[in-house]
Amino acid sequence: MWLKKRRRLVLDQLLEYQERLFLLLKGPAYFLGGLLLAWAAGKLWDRIIGRLTERTQTELDGKVAAVSHRPFVVLVFLIILKIGVQDLSMNPLLQGAPFFAWFDRVFYAVLIVTIAFWVDAVTRTAIDWYSSDFSARTGSSVSQFLPLGRQVARLLIFFLALTFILGHFGINISGLIATAGVASLAIALAAQETLSNMFAGLMIMLDRPFRPGDRIELVGSGLIGDVIQIGTRTTKILTFENNVIVVPNKDLANSRVINHVFPDPQVTLRLSVGVAYGTDLRRTKAVLMEILQGHPDVLDDPAPAVYFIEFGDSSLNLLATCWIPNYLDRFRVTDELNTAIKDRFEREGIEIPFPQRTVHLIK
Repeated sequence: MWLKKRRRLVLDQLLEYQERLFLLLKGPAYFLGGLLLAWAAGKLWDRIIGRLTERTQTELDGKVAAVSHRPFVVLVFLIILKIGVQDLSMNPLLQGAPFFAWFDRVFYAVLIVTIAFWVDAVTRTAIDWYSSDFSARTGSSVSQFLPLGRQVARLLIFFLALTFILGHFGINISGLIATAGVASLAIALAAQETLSNMFAGLMIMLDRPFRPGDRIELVGSGLIGDVIQIGTRTTKILTFENNVIVVPNKDLANSRVINHVFPDPQVTLRLSVGVAYGTDLRRTKAVLMEILQGHPDVLDDPAPAVYFIEFGDSSLNLLATCWIPNYLDRFRVTDELNTAIKDRFEREGIEIPFPQRTVHLIK
């Protein structure tokens, strides 16, 4: 009888040791199995999702699938690891162990962070692709706003992830949200001028009233020059004196702007000419038309024209108009036409008067 009890005790101890050894090996087995299955899931993801994205009409699907590969593999590994730990926690020898409560909290935090990184990667990819596509279709340069857009999206994503994690750990997040709201309001008020210029710059890039290289004129200010850069806060304009004027985007958005390039670089020239009273206007008009039509840079369509516009104090005032192909030649062509008009009038005997006053002295 004693021998039988002894054998049973030894057998029970062996079974207990066997179970403990099995538990000892079961944890690493789940870990290694999770790695293996996650690797296989990644290969399957590339094969299936890769084939599906090849059939789509845009490159965005392929880019999203590429940046989603690593987070997907990590999620598969975490899920398998969670299943393994849950299975181990059901064993009577391990029930009530503090490790499992600690693991649940860490697992939730890592899961939320992994999802946050996944959403952040997809968001950044989508922002880059849509901005590049928009710039290619419209010619707008919105790439300067990409770093800001990506950072704002990233801060929002990880702030939400932090609130989820803190809420899971039982930490009151209402104070954190209130603090973030007050801080955001304070930053917005402090940077109101900067934000106004940035939003105005974004609207300029999207609406495109002018582009780099265009010659613009601000009505009322007398500023005229070539746009050399449209930035997030300011626009730089190169004047005829070779000076760079930095204009806040908010001022440009609120001003009337003349674009001398849009819709095409053609520009009209208006030349004011005064001739003496008694001059034959029909002959003078014919001479002016010959000068305009004889210049190589003056366009035939729209046709040049000469108009008698007013009776001046000491002259009959005419207006000669013509079009030239490029606004960059405005001053050169104006100089050549004025010089040709003066030389031709001298040869034709057409007088260009100057203001005169007759003074009568009364004794």
